Amino acid sequence: MNDKYLRVGIAGISGYSGLTTFEILLNHPNVRVTYVSAGTTKGLVSDIWPHLLGRTNFVCEPFDGKKAIPLCDLIFLATPHNVSMTIAPQLLAAGLRVIDLSGDYRLKSLAEYKKWYSTTHTDKKNLKQAVYGLPEYYRPKIKSAKLIANPG
Repeated sequence: MNDKYLRVGIAGISGYSGLTTFEILLNHPNVRVTYVSAGTTKGLVSDIWPHLLGRTNFVCEPFDGKKAIPLCDLIFLATPHNVSMTIAPQLLAAGLRVIDLSGDYRLKSLAEYKKWYSTTHTDKKNLKQAVYGLPEYYRPKIKSAKLIANPG
């Protein structure tokens, strides 16, 4: 982490949760957004979200871990379920903190995940390590967690 600010990336900026995260982080004094990506949406973020014209010059491209990892200390995954679990392992292995806004890491049980999402979870190792991001219950664990599952 930079001494002055936290370098943060957002994967999935073309969706509502990615946009909302971006807008909040733009106003945070201790954060600098340093990387953004989108699944299939390409172009200037301000072309996708015109109200951001003049506030950002980021360009949307598909997620690229090799580009994102050296630019970030933490990455928000504002991606659909089934996508976050394919991205998070690479980021965690590189030492980044991850906050997953999808449902991929909310349920600790592989059987429950399959029941609710009708697919098999592919990141069993990190699923066990994820901390449910509800500070009223898990504040001490959240502070030190490498992977936080947003409650939704």
